[in-house]
Amino acid sequence: MRKMTLTCVLLAGALVILLQAPATRVKAQSRTTPAKPVDATAATKIDSAKEAKIRQLMDVTGAKDLGAQLMEAGISQFRASVMDSQPDNPRAKQFADAFAARFQKHFDPHTLTETVIPIYDKYLSDEDLQGLIAYYQSPLGQRMLKLLPEVAHESQMAGFALGQKVAQETMDELRAEYPEFVPNTTDDDKHPAPSKN
Repeated sequence: MRKMTLTCVLLAGALVILLQAPATRVKAQSRTTPAKPVDATAATKIDSAKEAKIRQLMDVTGAKDLGAQLMEAGISQFRASVMDSQPDNPRAKQFADAFAARFQKHFDPHTLTETVIPIYDKYLSDEDLQGLIAYYQSPLGQRMLKLLPEVAHESQMAGFALGQKVAQETMDELRAEYPEFVPNTTDDDKHPAPSKN
């Protein structure tokens, strides 16, 4: 049950994070064919002037540091998950540390920057890029960039709390119909799991 609840909470948190991205109006580009996912390995020819604007936008917004931030957050979350799932296992910390060290060896944050440049190119026109750069260089844009981490963090916490509440209510509703998946919490409290010593 804890894994299902955690999954619901993570989903709610992910949705909140996605919704907290800076709100901007971007001109939709007309397409005659359905959009295809960007292949990071494919050589994409981007106009050098437009690529420079994309890099400038990523620099102004801090998006160029996204790879390192995602790596740190992911490793931290993985470490916590391992430690929570096996709190009595002395090798759990060793495993989490070994995973973190090897992940960092294989993951180059610069690669993420290079991977997302074609995505920016796909969705943003030159005019969009100029407007966004001007906005994020303005006092209001700079203020928004400073406030956004706090807004996102508090929104994420609110999303987690809401996700937990809704997940628990949903589990309570499904308990009678699916007792094999949703154990009665009062029975769990009366009969705690035996400790491993």
